[in-house]
Amino acid sequence: MQPLSAAELMAALPRDGNLPGYSVTGTPKSSTDGSTSDPDVRPEACRPLWDARAGASATSVARAWVSISPSEFTPPTETLTFASYDSDSADAYLASLDKALDACPSLSFLSRYGDRATADIDRVASQVTLGEASMSFRMHWTATLNGFKSDTFSLITTVRTGKATVTAVSDISVGSQLSASKKRAFMPKLDHDMLKSQAEALRKAQVR
Repeated sequence: MQPLSAAELMAALPRDGNLPGYSVTGTPKSSTDGSTSDPDVRPEACRPLWDARAGASATSVARAWVSISPSEFTPPTETLTFASYDSDSADAYLASLDKALDACPSLSFLSRYGDRATADIDRVASQVTLGEASMSFRMHWTATLNGFKSDTFSLITTVRTGKATVTAVSDISVGSQLSASKKRAFMPKLDHDMLKSQAEALRKAQVR
């Protein structure tokens, strides 16, 4: 079976009105360049984790992504990315995330303001059991702009079905008023039913 093309991945993405409880807030996009996200991520071994959050995958054949938002309120911002792979590369992709999670309690990156920020990383066990394999992890970092501090929490969940993956990324940014203990425990919520529906859409797209 040939991997899904960019056009087929695009067709499988949700459209506004057919994802209960959500609005599609961006224009669906696709790529076949197999790019990575940010050459300034350190250590290099941790880049697959940042790539996953950015929807990038160096080993994918094609990718398609769209931004969504819960209909009831604006936060959290969420992005869905579908990616297709040759042969056993989808399995290898999840294995690369697993390896990076073992090696990386944190990573650093250049923020949009040009300063270097450090994100703490935690594997999230038993977050989801969908598809043929899945994994979740959380990132948290603090940024300062004009003396104002804010915390960003990001939950990244990837599910493999066949030769393709769906990755859901939920970001929440709050003022830096949480205590240290609450920051350690804070977790964006994953909509299990939404992710299940998208994994199923990706599975059906591979049945030709």
